[in-house]
Amino acid sequence: MALTVLETTSYLINSENGQKAGQMGVYEIRFNMNTHIMKRLLIAVLVCIPIYMGQGQERDMLGNKWPERLPSKQAIEQAKSDTDYIDIWKLPIEDYPLIKKFPHIKRITLDSEEGTFATDEKLKALATLDLTNLTLISLCNCRLVTDHGIEALLQIKSLTSLGLEGTAVTDRACELMASRLRLTGVDVANCEGVTLKGIKALAVTDTLTDFEFSVGSMSQQDVLDLIASFKNMKWCWIVDPEGRLDGKVIKEKAAIRKIRVDVRRTGALQDKYDKY
Repeated sequence: MALTVLETTSYLINSENGQKAGQMGVYEIRFNMNTHIMKRLLIAVLVCIPIYMGQGQERDMLGNKWPERLPSKQAIEQAKSDTDYIDIWKLPIEDYPLIKKFPHIKRITLDSEEGTFATDEKLKALATLDLTNLTLISLCNCRLVTDHGIEALLQIKSLTSLGLEGTAVTDRACELMASRLRLTGVDVANCEGVTLKGIKALAVTDTLTDFEFSVGSMSQQDVLDLIASFKNMKWCWIVDPEGRLDGKVIKEKAAIRKIRVDVRRTGALQDKYDKY
């Protein structure tokens, strides 16, 4: 059994240090093993059991900070004002103005297994808070988030990374992000409304260095053409659930341009929430 730690846009362990410029700031633990049970067991040990370092700071087993969980007004009142990473998936929309307590906030996650707490209206409320240091918003499995929510986030000019896996966004959102934001990392894997058209729009942006998408109905040649169109890409993750792509050929072509590509059967939506 081999264990490899790869830098990626996935969900497992949030990283503060050592990440490449423009990355979504997280690590993925990849396993080469034969049993599903062993994989789940190791993920539970490495990811689900936090350890505490320093003055009660909750961290994972690699020493990386976990988000401050803020499900209520009371939790916000108790949190330190210098907090820069928060989880607000359960926070009621009427309490969103209280987030202004955190002027240094850099990362916000609304990821949830339940999938319906995050909405376009909440993103609109978030966009009005003038969070000028906010660089990353993660919305994995937020199935009610649509193009309208992404359009609202265009007001946050500091954004550089968006995790949209499993949302209801379409090609229109991809085109908006490509033309109106200067993203360095974006994940639109497992988004049924995103097609080759939207992926192409993002692929040719000058700033994007980290990209994750699902192959959908794309052909091998479509993917090779995408790789050829990348401007400054460094890392690319392609979710290919049916195993239609020749991953070896794609990696070889990408390597010529010094782009690291990972073709895999599952994305964060499947690995984290078992949603196939």
